[in-house]
Amino acid sequence: MTSGILPSEFAALEPFAHWALSTETARNHHRYESTVADIEAFVDAMLARFDEIVARLNEFPLDAMPPQWQRLYWMLLSVAEVAPAVEFYHRPDVPDGYDTHRFVADEDFPLRPRM
Repeated sequence: MTSGILPSEFAALEPFAHWALSTETARNHHRYESTVADIEAFVDAMLARFDEIVARLNEFPLDAMPPQWQRLYWMLLSVAEVAPAVEFYHRPDVPDGYDTHRFVADEDFPLRPRM
């Protein structure tokens, strides 16, 4: 049984739907609030279906994506946000980095994709 958070063909990814965050700032903060085990489980699940997800998302224009597909898109953006934690640092934060709460992305930047 699925809750309809994501498209039915990706229902197995619903336990990770908390990564469906609409802003870069929210995705970044969620990364730092998560454990590396949680991040790695999320990345592994998403990468196992990465090509399929991208192919299906490419069927929709960014500004007309149905809500279930938009959440899957945001999850894909979260994969990009957490990739350094998995690939380089093996931890949610950046060693010798700055406090992530000091970084606030310009969410209204004119070259951002429309959503």
